Amino acid sequence: MEGSEDWTLRHVSLVTGDRRSSTRAKGGLLVKVRHGAYVAPEDWPEREREAAHFIRMQAVDAAMRTRPVFSHRSAALVWGLPVIGISNRVDLVGFARQGGRTRRGIVWHNDAIRDDEVVEVDGMLVTSLVRTMVDLARTRDFAAAVAAVDRGLRSEFRSDLLGQVDGVPREQVIEAIERYPGRRGIRAARAVVAFADPRSDSAGESASRANMHLAGFPAPGLQVALERYDGGRDIVDFDWPDSGHFGEFDGRGKYLREEFTDGRALEEILLAEKDREDRIRRHRPFGIRWGWDIGTNLLRLRAHLIAHGLHPTR
Repeated sequence: MEGSEDWTLRHVSLVTGDRRSSTRAKGGLLVKVRHGAYVAPEDWPEREREAAHFIRMQAVDAAMRTRPVFSHRSAALVWGLPVIGISNRVDLVGFARQGGRTRRGIVWHNDAIRDDEVVEVDGMLVTSLVRTMVDLARTRDFAAAVAAVDRGLRSEFRSDLLGQVDGVPREQVIEAIERYPGRRGIRAARAVVAFADPRSDSAGESASRANMHLAGFPAPGLQVALERYDGGRDIVDFDWPDSGHFGEFDGRGKYLREEFTDGRALEEILLAEKDREDRIRRHRPFGIRWGWDIGTNLLRLRAHLIAHGLHPTR
């Protein structure tokens, strides 16, 4: 499974650090997770940063004298919220005694928290789903925060660890925000929750939509169905009917992950996508496609959309 695109979050067996473990790590027989914790090489994901972050969470959980409460990006992984720009550092609630410091791969968030905002999930203490959404909305940049809150507002979504997760109604998130009116980032959180839309089908679409908004482009229709001549429908990610444009965010999974490809060869997938685009152009003659490197970068997305004939309106 090393380096696999299908790597998911899962619990692994940790090896307690000692001099012998350090020597084995130098010889390639173990992988160092953090100070005093190692795993077997086959249990360490080389490229999947979310999976590696979760293993670091397990190492922190095992090392603490009192059970830590994971928050922010770390809690988001447990719940199945997308984390754009995942860090190697684990997020914990500091309960005032840690002073908000960052050390030994841990970011301590010196925040007040209510008892009902801490729950046990998959053997770990984490901030509740709604509290996690609020924390991300007030501390992450707009695009990353929107991606997380879009997902959390869905009626249901999937987590690697929990399977199906029931989302949180917007009113409940707003209520949670208003419990802390003077806290840092609350104004930003209000803006994120007001803008969020559970119709976005992926984190990349959410981030793209947020950056379009920041760049002043007209708001697109989301997941719009266009009628086919054979009676079916083609769904486009973004739709600007007034200018005749449609937009598609193309993540790698669309062409590589089996859950989307149904075992088809890449050539077959590309031909089917070309046929689909030809049908869509009967309704919207101007198509725009982009991926992660453009959608998550405001300036690059702005230049890309303008180059394809879509222009800001403010």
